[in-house]
Amino acid sequence: MKLLFMPYPSATGTWGCTVYQLAIAQEARRRGHRVLFHACPPTSRLLRENDFEVRDFEGVRGENMATTIDDIYDVFTALSLDDGDYWDQLIEWERQVIDDFRPDAIVADMRPTATVSALRAGVPLVGMASIGTDPRLQRPENRPEGHPLDDLARRTARRYLGRTVDTFPELLFWSADRKIASSFPAFEPELADVPGLTYVGYLDGFNRRGLDELPPRPERLVVAYLSTVGWNSDTMIRSLARTAELADLRIWCVTNANGSVERFDDRLTLFDYLPIDELLPECRGLLFHGGQGTSLASLYHAVPSVACPGQNYERVYNADRIESLGCGVHASVLDLRPRALSQLLARVIEDPAISAATSRASEMLRAMPGAAGAVDSIEGLRA
Repeated sequence: MKLLFMPYPSATGTWGCTVYQLAIAQEARRRGHRVLFHACPPTSRLLRENDFEVRDFEGVRGENMATTIDDIYDVFTALSLDDGDYWDQLIEWERQVIDDFRPDAIVADMRPTATVSALRAGVPLVGMASIGTDPRLQRPENRPEGHPLDDLARRTARRYLGRTVDTFPELLFWSADRKIASSFPAFEPELADVPGLTYVGYLDGFNRRGLDELPPRPERLVVAYLSTVGWNSDTMIRSLARTAELADLRIWCVTNANGSVERFDDRLTLFDYLPIDELLPECRGLLFHGGQGTSLASLYHAVPSVACPGQNYERVYNADRIESLGCGVHASVLDLRPRALSQLLARVIEDPAISAATSRASEMLRAMPGAAGAVDSIEGLRA
């Protein structure tokens, strides 16, 4: 099969979504399928590093995602993906690559125009699905007068397809022929009744950089992931140093992709990047923002966590699920003060009930089919 992958059209970097597609594409390539990505920088650079063919286009650069994010509308608005002229341009770029490549299926994630382009070309569409995009779980009470993205979705569907849609999430989520959830039923149970959906479990894109260049891993190591959170600040770094002292920990902290790598003190080291999937098996705990990819990585590797999602609806959901599964704690920003945070980290590291729960979650995730199941679902479109 010839498979066209369409990731997020964002120029601000959306690594979690890209890694999911990367994992599926690697399995598809291993089976002999031809893969082409239609992607914008910086995503396109990551894909080329993994030896994939990429057709570039110009992405949009969003605003500050550290603001309050109540639903999928806020996500696309913050990413500046609410511009009708850009949607029209993206549809034209997609038409060109589809006409040239002639795919047997399109695999899309958070691509608002993918449904339109797939239907226009008569190509089956596989969409990545999550709680964050499920129309049933948005908050219409936040938009009593409607939303410009709904108007844009209606205009686009009418103009290009002659069809009627009611809302933007309907265009983004419901119209795919197959849907792939990169999680498992115990984590996102609300997706169980979505037609055509397959849970495949954790998708690891194998974008490996190795552990060889890292210092020896200390005892009681905790990774703190601060690179995309509103609470990434000098004050937080000082709080982590004091937290490590109070809880007798060693903390390795990812600050941001362009940050420095330095030893703050004997207990805290700052990094611009850490290979999470390779490092987590050697960690005792994780402090992070509640993003889905990192949530599932912690569960897959049976690492207990403290999730501080701030005011991001999807991350709040993930933090709630981690706590409900008994695999960690949903923390507030006030919990990031040294005394409170040291107690939370000590608890998740030392509590045998949390350790047992993370082991059970890991067993469930490792029993899922992963990327192989995703490609099976795509190949099923030929039946």
